[in-house]
Amino acid sequence: MALNAARVESLRDNINRPTRKISYPKNADGTPVYTSEFFGENVFHLQQIAKALPKPAYASFLKQMRGRQSLDRGTADAIAHAVRIWAMDRGATHFTHWFQPQTGTTAEKHDAFLSLKSTFTAAGEE
Repeated sequence: MALNAARVESLRDNINRPTRKISYPKNADGTPVYTSEFFGENVFHLQQIAKALPKPAYASFLKQMRGRQSLDRGTADAIAHAVRIWAMDRGATHFTHWFQPQTGTTAEKHDAFLSLKSTFTAAGEE
């Protein structure tokens, strides 16, 4: 297929794609829930970090966050473990790490919470 034909076909596919239906959360009476009521509910924020980490690791994390020390391997591992458990408790099976390398561009790494010893399928079923 010629390059121009591929572009035309891609445009045609995008134009003819069905409109996405988005179902927003609703209250028990069927009225929509205000965005402010659920915005950020899936954010691993400081209060959750404090609950999930051992006190010494959390104190070390706060010092690092405020620029008073570098992040040591033990604290980094504790944070990674805590966020993995937090995400899996919410049904996550995959994750992405978005970062800005020193090249002036962005990059992403996609990974899964699955291992060869895992009893879970990619859909999160046991």
